[in-house]
Amino acid sequence: MNKTYNSIRLFLFTCSGEDNFILKRCKGEIQKRFALLGFFVLLIFVGCFFSATFFTYSLFDGGAKLMSIPVGIIWGTIIVNMYLLLLHTISPAIIPLSSKKKKRKINDLEEPKVQNTFLNLSMLLRMSFMVLLAIIIAQPLNVRLLSSTVATSIDKHKIQERVKLYSFTNKELIKNELLDQKEFVNKIKNRINSQIAPKLLERIQTINDKIYKDSLFIVNTSKLLKQLNLIEEKSFLIPQEIAKKEGILENLDSLLNNEVQSDNDFITSIDSITINGSLEDDFYKFKTNLIALVTEKINNYTVLNELLNKSNFYVKTIQLLLAENPVSWIVTLLVCLVFLLPIYFKYKVRDVSAAIFKTQELNEPEIIRLREELINTTNFNWLEKKIKSTNIKNIRTSDYYFQRMLIEHKIILEEYDIAKKKFSQTLTANVIQYNRNSLKKLLPLLEKLKQVNLAKYNEISKQIFEEYVDEEMIKYEYWLDCPFRTKKIHTPLIINNEIGLLNFVYNNTNEAEKQ
Repeated sequence: MNKTYNSIRLFLFTCSGEDNFILKRCKGEIQKRFALLGFFVLLIFVGCFFSATFFTYSLFDGGAKLMSIPVGIIWGTIIVNMYLLLLHTISPAIIPLSSKKKKRKINDLEEPKVQNTFLNLSMLLRMSFMVLLAIIIAQPLNVRLLSSTVATSIDKHKIQERVKLYSFTNKELIKNELLDQKEFVNKIKNRINSQIAPKLLERIQTINDKIYKDSLFIVNTSKLLKQLNLIEEKSFLIPQEIAKKEGILENLDSLLNNEVQSDNDFITSIDSITINGSLEDDFYKFKTNLIALVTEKINNYTVLNELLNKSNFYVKTIQLLLAENPVSWIVTLLVCLVFLLPIYFKYKVRDVSAAIFKTQELNEPEIIRLREELINTTNFNWLEKKIKSTNIKNIRTSDYYFQRMLIEHKIILEEYDIAKKKFSQTLTANVIQYNRNSLKKLLPLLEKLKQVNLAKYNEISKQIFEEYVDEEMIKYEYWLDCPFRTKKIHTPLIINNEIGLLNFVYNNTNEAEKQ
């Protein structure tokens, strides 16, 4: 049981993005808080996985079952890594950072003011980004859980889209019907005498009625769609407007069904209409064109209907859920809360760690001073020596961030010493090599000078061997805290006159004598 509990605890520590080695040395209270952070991060991963999986599955209408799982894993991993990065920015500064703001002239003895406010501009921006991620992730979950509650509204939306698209695609076809009708009627009036023309017009009255109904359909649907758009532009609808919207949708559905039924009936009955005589060929052409136009309208409706039935109206479903179902807002708020709570927990855990260190632990004065120097360094030389001489394993405290700062400072200082040593060795070797190469070139010339002028030879030889001496090269430091480079070594200001020069020389001499 204990082994399983420890495994779960270590796994949650890993999920929190913190150091397992340090957390295992902390008290149970601190461990529980970081385990809770890890649980929330794991919960976020699970939520992101299901959100992306449901979205991908819906996007391909159930045809990407296998592909939706790796997409969910990748999306969950990306979001969790971004989330952990944002959580790390909430942690207190582990190593010293130089301020990018312009430095003000302050007294060396005056302690800088430390701002420790939770809600600042930077925090608000990070929280806003997390809320945005949470809202995006919550919507596929809403659709999966609550889409059945807006199925009726989706059907009504399909009616609106079906009428709108049908009117748009067939508008030109109905216009062509009117043009063909006008052309044929003109032929009747121009080529047939006035006594026979009314009889011919009466014979094609069925065709004229059909074309008139088609044109009237376009006019009526356009008016109703404009009224519907005006209603939908409003954010909130009163009961009278909702009833009016319902009535408009019913009228649109009725108009469309009647139009489709009219097209099918017309194709069935038009073959029974015939005209003999001089206009027989013209009527046959007119009737053939009209049949082709009506058939194309029927085909357009069939294709449009299949397309709308296949579409799941994913975005519209999200909009309707947020507009009609309060539970979707509750789900969204819960997801946002899951994203935001770890921020507060992470921010407060440092206060808890500090409180345990100060009130519940009996630490030595040297350890207390070490912690204070790590947080606000005033004597870097002491801090550097103390860190290097301290055995990390001997420090037992539940202040997680104190232990982490100490470990990372020690690593940086030790690595910096190694880098300085390598730098010194490399530069010293280069200087030695340079001296040897230079002497190799100068010695033959000195031998020639020796034969000509021995006194000059001795003088120049002494200068050369004094100049080309092998010595150890040491890196000069411009910073008091050289690895971190936050505070420069103070250089005295030299006044550009005789008094300033004398002060500089004698002050430096006195300091050298004191040292």
